[in-house]
Amino acid sequence: MIIQPKHISPGWAKRWTLQSVDLFRRAPGLAVGIMALFALVNAFVPQPLALDVPITVFLMGLLFSSLRAADHDSGRSWSAAWAFFRQTSRDLAHMARDLFLVMLAVSVMMGLFFAFYSAATHGANVVKPNPAFFQLPGWMRSGTARSGSMLILGVFMPGFIPLIFLTMSVGNQPLMHYVSGFHAAILNMKMTYAVSITGMTSCIFLLPVLRQMPSPTLGIALMVCFAMAFWWFGTWGYLWCREMFDGTEENAKETAKQHVHIMAQEENHA
Repeated sequence: MIIQPKHISPGWAKRWTLQSVDLFRRAPGLAVGIMALFALVNAFVPQPLALDVPITVFLMGLLFSSLRAADHDSGRSWSAAWAFFRQTSRDLAHMARDLFLVMLAVSVMMGLFFAFYSAATHGANVVKPNPAFFQLPGWMRSGTARSGSMLILGVFMPGFIPLIFLTMSVGNQPLMHYVSGFHAAILNMKMTYAVSITGMTSCIFLLPVLRQMPSPTLGIALMVCFAMAFWWFGTWGYLWCREMFDGTEENAKETAKQHVHIMAQEENHA
C-alpha cells in the first residue's frame, strides 16, 4: 500500500458507477442491510454531544468491511464482512476515542459561542420550525437530522473517508491519515467539488426541509434517500481510496457462492 495520495485516472464517475452496481449485485442483501442499519441507528440511538462521531466511525467501518467482502470474497460476503470488521475493530475503536475527545471539545466551544450569540441577539435570527413538525414521531424528527449530519461527517467531509480507509488498512494514526486524506481531496479537486462539496450542500439544504414542511411521507423519503446515499457515495469513497492507495482500478473477480448441501453430507457420512 502507498499512503502518498495521487491523482485518480479520468473517467472516475463512470468507472465507479459501474463498479458500485457490480458490488451491489454481488451482495444485495448485505448492501440493503447496511442501509437499514444506518437508518435504524440514526432513528433510535440517542447521540448526545459528540457521540455521533464514534457511531459514524463504526458504521463507516461496517460499510467498508461489507464492500471489501463483496469485492474480494463475495461467495461468503456476510461472514467475510464480519471477519474484516473484527480484524479492524480495535483500530477503529481507538480512532473513535480520539475523534470523540477532539469533537467533544469543539462541540463545547461551539455550544458556548452560540449560547452567547443567542443571548446577545435574543434569538432574532433563529428560524423556528412549523408547529406541525412537533406532531411527527420523535424517531422521524431525530432520525432525519442525525442521518443528514452523519452523511456529511462520514461521507462528504473532505479527508474523512481516507481516514477510515487508512486506519482500517495500516492502523490508527488519525492526524497523519487525515492530513493524507485532505491532501488527496486537494489533489483531486474536481472530484471533491463534484461529490463532497455538492453532497454537503445538498444535505445542508435538505435538513431544514422537514422542519418547515412537516409530513410523514417526506420524513420517510428523506431517511430512505439519506440511507441510500450513505451506501452509494460511501462505496464511491471506498473505490476512490482503493485506486489511490492500493492502486487497484477494477473489482476483484467474483467468487462463487458457497452452498451447504445437507442431504449430500448425510449420504456421505452414511
